[in-house]
Amino acid sequence: MYKILIIEDDLTIARTIKDHLCKWDYEVVCVTDFKNIVEQVIQFEPHLVLLDVMLPFFSGYHWCSEIRKISKIPVMFISSAGDNMNIVMA
Repeated sequence: MYKILIIEDDLTIARTIKDHLCKWDYEVVCVTDFKNIVEQVIQFEPHLVLLDVMLPFFSGYHWCSEIRKISKIPVMFISSAGDNMNIVMA
C-alpha cells in the first residue's frame, strides 16, 4: 500500500484530500505538528509528500529542502497561492 504524507495547515483542506485518497486505498497521514516535520517524514516513510507552500513557522520551500537532505521522496506542492513567484519556486 502506498503511503502519502499531507503537510497542510488548513485542516479542512487536509481532511478533504485525505478522504479522497483513502477512497483509493492509500495510507494517508496528515501532519499536525509543524515544528517537527522531518521527524514525521522519517517515522512514517511516505512514498509521496503533499506539501503546502505557506505553513506556520517555516515555508513549504524550507521543509522541502530539509526533506531533500534525508530522502529523495517525491514532493508535490499544494497551494492556493497563484502568483508567478510561487509557481516558479514550486
